[in-house]
Parts: sequence; C-alpha cells; structure tokens
Amino acid sequence: MSVRLSCTTPGSRVEILARLLDAAGAYALAFEEAAEGPAFYDEGLAAEPRYWPTTRVAGLFASEAAARFAAEIVAGEAFALRQEPVADEGWETIGARTWQAFAINERLWIYPNGEEVPPGRLAIYLDPGLAFGTGTHPTTRLCLQWLSEALQDGNGSDRDILDFGCGSGILAIAALRMGAKAATGVDIDPLALDATGDNARRNGVSDRLRTAAALDADDGPYDLVVANILAGPLIAQAAALSRAARGALALSGILPEQAEAVAHAFPGFALTAREDEGWILLHGRRRP
Repeated sequence: MSVRLSCTTPGSRVEILARLLDAAGAYALAFEEAAEGPAFYDEGLAAEPRYWPTTRVAGLFASEAAARFAAEIVAGEAFALRQEPVADEGWETIGARTWQAFAINERLWIYPNGEEVPPGRLAIYLDPGLAFGTGTHPTTRLCLQWLSEALQDGNGSDRDILDFGCGSGILAIAALRMGAKAATGVDIDPLALDATGDNARRNGVSDRLRTAAALDADDGPYDLVVANILAGPLIAQAAALSRAARGALALSGILPEQAEAVAHAFPGFALTAREDEGWILLHGRRRP
C-alpha cells in the first residue's frame, strides 16, 4: 500500500508546493480543481489544465512516515491536508523497468541492479523500487557532485560521513564507494533505513555503513556531513547538524528564497551556494 497526501493551495503557490512534495519523496503528483474558476495550462500541454485559482495537489508516498514528513514540510504552503492509504498501481515497478544508468559526473555513475558497467566508471547500484532517491533529483545530484569533489584523488580513506535524511542511502553508499572510511545514515522512516541497508549490501559496503532513526547527541563529530532534506527540517536540525560536523557541511533541498534563512541558522559555517534546476545546495567549512 502507498499513502496519498492531498492538500489545497492557491494557484499562485502550486509550483512551489509541487516542488516541495517532489523533494520530500513523492513518486507521483496529481492536480485537481478545488474551486471553480478559469484553468491555467502548462506550456505545450494546452489540453491538460494544471492550475486553478484554488488547486488540490496530491502526492503518492511509499509509507506513512514519508507522507507524514511531507505534510510537515508543506503545512505552511497548503491547507486541508489529508492522508489516506491507496492500493499500489505499479508505480515502483514501472520506475524500475524504465530507469536507465546515468552519470553524476565523469567519475561517478548510478546503475540499476544487474547492468554491466564499462571499464573506468565508478558505479553505484541501486534498486529504485520504493522511490527513496536514485540521484535523478537536482537536490541529490548536487550532493553527489559535492561528495565526489570532497573525496577525489583518494583523500577520503580516513574520513567518516554523516548522511542525514539518507532515504535510499545513495549519498552514504557513494561516499563509501569513493573511499570514505565509514558512514552513518539517519532517517525517520523505517522503510528508508531498510532500503539503505539493502542497497549497502548490493554495493558491498554494509560493513562500513551504520543506520539510525535519529542523531544522538554523542554521535560524531563527522568529517563530512551532508543533509538532503528541505529548508524547514534543516533549520529545525541546525544545532544537531552543526554539532555533528567536524569539518565540511553540505545542505540541500533549499529553494532560492529560503537560502538566506538556512544560512542564518548555521552561523558557525562559511557557506557558499550552488544551484541546479532551481534548487540550492549550501556548502562550506566550520569558521576558524
């Protein structure tokens, strides 16, 4: 069973709401008329209305915990939030069947299970079955590129990594495959922790990857901390993430208009912004 999270928002906020649901892990989105009025259309899709003056947006999530997390994220952007279980309709199977290998950069590639990898590519094998993150979303792609740079030339052999909001475990697993010593993946969703464990075994790094449902006060500090969640949770967890980071920090899942507020929540770090398809990653090191 999947969980459908529906909510209502003014038409002017639909795009923001959809992006937040997408980043929170929705593997399908639907748009419905919530009040009568003239429809707005996507460019190039004139026959398919998407926005109305008041629009109901629904996202499908892999678990109750994932839907609950998304509801907390969008609470300030929407009203009339409702969660309900729905029968699965093959979304995960369709995604697994159509998903193809792709490059994060020249060095790092993401592959479905079982595909043969040409020489010279560092492959991360993932099962996209529960849509917990395969690297295709800009927020994840930004984090993978940052990790690749931080661990290039084999300089990660003595580094430990915290992947906060680990989802599929893609960031922690990639860091370990690129030479990091050890990694911890933290996620509130038990299914995400299961997916992380399964993917770690597929990639031969389960002996160096620990998972946890929460970040304990005595965990760390870590050489590299990466948190691919969203702006609200980043701000809420700023104290814990700051305490956990010994050196470098990367924060992703941020819209441009949220970047200043997130940076303000981490005064101990000198942060620089990167952008990919309208999403921001803030990264930097602890101030002297």
